[in-house]
Amino acid sequence: MTQEDIVRMAREAGDVEVDRRGRETFSYDSYGLERFAALVAAAERERIISANAPEIERINSHIKELEAAVMAEREACAKVCEDTTAAWTQPVYNGACMDCAAAIRARGNK
Repeated sequence: MTQEDIVRMAREAGDVEVDRRGRETFSYDSYGLERFAALVAAAERERIISANAPEIERINSHIKELEAAVMAEREACAKVCEDTTAAWTQPVYNGACMDCAAAIRARGNK
């Protein structure tokens, strides 16, 4: 952040007065100080995000890959539960297997 950036935010946040020599002085109430702090924080956040955009995108891509892998594994587990049901087993057992499959899939919706 440059000195120009800081002065611009100071002007935006507070009252600016110019003395006889043309120097600016800034005065703030508590709202103005909070506004100035918020402007500086927002500018710094934006700088950090911009500086790290490629890394953030790479990490987000990995997160999406991991989420897809978890969903695929979850679906495979649910399918095993469904495939465990059989005509020769008791209906209670088949119902429990289907309930397990539904519960496994529901975990992905939280």
